[in-house]
Amino acid sequence: MSRTSRVVEAPAEDAFVEGESPKPGPVRSKSRRARAESTPPQGRGRMLASLWSAIKLASGVLVVVAASVAVAWGAHRYALSTPRFAVKKLDIRGSRRLGQQQIEKLAGIRVGQNIFALDTAAAEKKLLSDPWVKEVKITRQLPGTLRVELSEHEARAMASIDGSLYLLTRTGEPFKQLGDGDPFDLPVITGISAQSLARDRKGAIARIEVGLDVLENYSRIPLSKTYPAEEVHLMAGGGAVLTVGKDGVTLELGHGPWRKKLLMAARVIGRLRAKGQQPGIVFLDNEAHPERVVVRMR
Repeated sequence: MSRTSRVVEAPAEDAFVEGESPKPGPVRSKSRRARAESTPPQGRGRMLASLWSAIKLASGVLVVVAASVAVAWGAHRYALSTPRFAVKKLDIRGSRRLGQQQIEKLAGIRVGQNIFALDTAAAEKKLLSDPWVKEVKITRQLPGTLRVELSEHEARAMASIDGSLYLLTRTGEPFKQLGDGDPFDLPVITGISAQSLARDRKGAIARIEVGLDVLENYSRIPLSKTYPAEEVHLMAGGGAVLTVGKDGVTLELGHGPWRKKLLMAARVIGRLRAKGQQPGIVFLDNEAHPERVVVRMR
């Protein structure tokens, strides 16, 4: 049997250095495909399972949201259409001047309309357009009652401003021009002009408050029952003149203190009445001698 000879060429002498290993070539990072191919099958399974769980969770959330919206829309439509929530009663509180029919007309409220269809904010705004209404709050009392809580202005006196009469609040604010049905048996404050209100409203209101203070002090004196207050004229320098009684007795008060001067006037008028005499003007404005009272008879 013949043997086949095989020749193996030796490497070049400089191919290896004794005692050294061959130098490695440059390391190349694995490609994305290679990394993916190198991922164990178990890891890919877990990733797919997590992704599927996330998709199912998102789908469930969307279903719940859609169902909630549908339920809310259905409930809203039912509330606006069912006769159960029709307005059957108006519970009006705090109103002394406005009746139910006036309130219904002014606010746009109609018995029988759906209680949820009423825009309560808009209705409140309409009621506030009435000068007598100071504050208002409308609330729903289910199933069919609307509560209307009103706070109205209280007219304390009137102010004559450039020939027109205006009702005054207790703080001196003109809130309404005198009209039909308004109280007219109120004392009048004069000495205020529309120009002064436009130029310095705060200062003009402060002057009106002086007149109201005079009236308040006078109302606490028994003389006011026999001689009711008719007019308070505000002087330019800050003084006041009070006219009382149907015959028009004038009290020249000057400056305060009002109560002290009014009590002095009451004593003088009382003594004169006891004698059957009627004063025309009582002067209490002597700043140098405030204790002196001068009377001018009719």
